Amino acid sequence: MKKYRIAIIGLGGMGGQHAQAVKLETNCELIAGAEINSDRAKAWGKRFNVKAIYDDYKKMLDEQEPDIVIIPTQAPMHHPPTIAAAQRGIHVFCEKPITLNLVQADEMVETCDRYNVKFSINHIKRASLYNRYVLSLVDRGEIGDVVLMKATDKGGRKVGNSLMEMGTHLYDWLRLFGGDVEWTHAHLTQMDGRESTVDDIKHTQEVHPHDRDAGLVLGERGHVSFRFKNGIHADVQFIAQPQTNDNAYGIDIIGTEGRIAIRESVGTTMFIHKGQHQTPTEVWKPVHLPDEDIDEDGKQRDNGSRRLFLQRLMVRDLIAAIEEDRDPFASGRDGRDCLEMIHATWESQRQKRRVYMPLTSREHPLERWKREEERNP
Repeated sequence: MKKYRIAIIGLGGMGGQHAQAVKLETNCELIAGAEINSDRAKAWGKRFNVKAIYDDYKKMLDEQEPDIVIIPTQAPMHHPPTIAAAQRGIHVFCEKPITLNLVQADEMVETCDRYNVKFSINHIKRASLYNRYVLSLVDRGEIGDVVLMKATDKGGRKVGNSLMEMGTHLYDWLRLFGGDVEWTHAHLTQMDGRESTVDDIKHTQEVHPHDRDAGLVLGERGHVSFRFKNGIHADVQFIAQPQTNDNAYGIDIIGTEGRIAIRESVGTTMFIHKGQHQTPTEVWKPVHLPDEDIDEDGKQRDNGSRRLFLQRLMVRDLIAAIEEDRDPFASGRDGRDCLEMIHATWESQRQKRRVYMPLTSREHPLERWKREEERNP
């Protein structure tokens, strides 16, 4: 059995979670880490018994020559190490969102293709056994023809920040069931109900200092519609409730003969209802999958255990993609298309109309909007 040598760039909280997953996989060896914060780097190295610690990720890649590099840095630092790794023939597992703009996302995907390396994005909901089960139900026609999806954010953030944090998972979730998007139509507002405009564009951490750096964002509440190329329609709501509720976060998949509800950002709660209609008095039937809900010792998984389980499945799939010469099930291409949905949301708000995919301009739409406004005040 081949042992895959894995290094990590960015040794903060997510760097620790990825390291835990790698250490549990018998065909993986955690060999090195790179981090500019020396105290954090030392603590991570001690915790995971890794001696090869660097403050220069390129030096680490050159000296350690890993098979796979994991990049759980903040979004502005996804593009440079992905390009550097791909050019060295190293497979890449990158945090979401893929990056800040489509110019960089295109280059990341194209460079990985050019150097024949696999590129995965950490949209962990794709690893869930529940989602695979839902796909099988849909494929078998258990709820008839799917015509509509309704998605709801979990609150706690304004729509601009949420799009680049949990919204990227939500949009990717929609793509998992809907496929490629044909068009986007968005309506973003401020909390007082007025339309979000160029004057409301802010940096992520100006909106919320404790959020990760995700560049420029726009909007406080949002309602977004997508039409997929297969004819399915989707509506997404970002209500920006002050409190977060993970049980409200998720998707309803509505077919001509029934509907499926899936909830939560890490674990999954699933319900199904059979019938052409559902009234408020008709109850959902819960669905449980022990293979995901129960651990190896027969105990119910908590959220920490569920996340670790999904992270391990993500690592396993990337390795399978390498060995089978295929795209990972959460590929760089999927990550780029998800970012395009986010940018289309802002571009639709700018144009006040439906916008079609793929977007002609790959520049960040909010950067372009600000520049055009400064040029033509």
